[in-house]
Amino acid sequence: MSDWSVEQANAIISLDRVTKHFGSYVAVEEAHFDIIEGEFFSMLGPSGCGKTTTLRMIAGFELPTSGSIRLAGNDVSNVPPYKRDVNTVFQQYGLFPHMSILDNVAFGLRSKKVPKPEARRRAQEMLDVVRLSEFGDRKPSQLSGGQQQRVALARALVNKPKALLLDEPLGALDLKLRQSMQLELKRIQQDLGITFVFVTHDQEEAPTMSDRIAVMTQGRTDQIGTPTDIYYHPATVFVAGFIGTANLLPVTVRSSSGDIVTVDSALGSQFHVPTAGRTYTAGNSATLMVRPERLDISAGEPPVGIGGAIPALLTSVVFQGPVLRCEARTATGADVVAHVHVDDMPQVSVGQNVTLSWRSDGAFLVDEPISADMAGVTSSTDDETIHP
Repeated sequence: MSDWSVEQANAIISLDRVTKHFGSYVAVEEAHFDIIEGEFFSMLGPSGCGKTTTLRMIAGFELPTSGSIRLAGNDVSNVPPYKRDVNTVFQQYGLFPHMSILDNVAFGLRSKKVPKPEARRRAQEMLDVVRLSEFGDRKPSQLSGGQQQRVALARALVNKPKALLLDEPLGALDLKLRQSMQLELKRIQQDLGITFVFVTHDQEEAPTMSDRIAVMTQGRTDQIGTPTDIYYHPATVFVAGFIGTANLLPVTVRSSSGDIVTVDSALGSQFHVPTAGRTYTAGNSATLMVRPERLDISAGEPPVGIGGAIPALLTSVVFQGPVLRCEARTATGADVVAHVHVDDMPQVSVGQNVTLSWRSDGAFLVDEPISADMAGVTSSTDDETIHP
C-alpha cells in the first residue's frame, strides 16, 4: 500500500486504509490518501478499477468494509449521505422536468426551509456563476445537454458544500461539448474555490482539469500526482501505458553515477537515463519509457549528445495535422511510435531503415520489469494488457 496522504491540516477529505468488499470481490483495496481543500482532484482508471466505488463511499452511498473516511476532520464513515456536507452530480442529471430552471436550482435550499426570496436570490446568483442567468424561467427540456449539466452543477453547488463529487458527468455529451465543458468545470471550480472530486476513465479529460490525479487499477491506487508528474514520471508500468501513449522497453540496470543511470537493452544498446532522484541497483530489471513526442527520426547517424538511439524499420507514416505519427519496428520486433513535427521530418520513406533517438532528459526509468512480449508502444486502456 502506498501512502499518498498530505498534511492533515490541508485535507478536506481523508481516506484511511479504506477497503470495500462486495462478497468475495475486493472493489477497493486500502485506499489511503488525502484530498486537499480547494483542489480539483480526479480519480482516473479503467472500468472496474474502484474509482466510482470510492466516490460513492465518500458520498455515503456505500459504506467501507474497513478503514475510515473523514470530512473536514470528522469521521463520517457511517454517516448517511444526507448528513454529509457533500453533494454529488451524476451522469444522469435528474432535473425536475415540471420545474423551471430557477426552481430546480433553488430546490435544495427550499428543502432546508430557506425563505423563498432568499432561496431564489441565491439560486439566481448560482445561475450567474454557471452563465445561465437568462434561462431561469425555462424548463429543462428547453435546454441543451451542456446547459442541463450546468443546471445540475448549480443545484449541487447552491448549498455551498465542502466538496462536490462528480461521477463521470460529461459522459453523455458529444466530443466538442465535452471538451468545452471541461474548461467550464475548471472555471467554475476556480471561481467558487470548492473542492471538486471528479471520476473519469478518460485519459485526456483528467489532465485538462485536475490539480492532482489518482490513477487506479484493480482496486488499488497506483499513483497520485500532478498531471505533469504522472505523464513524465509514472510510478508503475500501468500508469505509463494508461496515461497517453508510451514506448516501453525492457532494460537491465548496469550502473548509476551522479544523476544518471546507465541501462542495457535487448537491442544491444546502452541508454543513459536521469535518475530523477531515485536509486537503482545494478542488475535489476526495469522498464525504459519514452513518450512519442520525445523521439526524433534520422536517416543516418543520430545527433551527438543524445540519451539513446534505436535502429528500426519505418513501417508507417500517418498525417495528423501538425505532427506525423511514425511507426517503426525494432530488431526485436517491438513497434515504436514517434510523433514528429511536419517541419522536422527528414526525407525518409516507409520501408527504409531509420534511427530513433532522444535527448538525455527524454526518457524515464520505471522501477518495474516487463516481459519481452510487452515491449513497444502501448496506449491501451485494458487493465489486463499492460500489467506485467
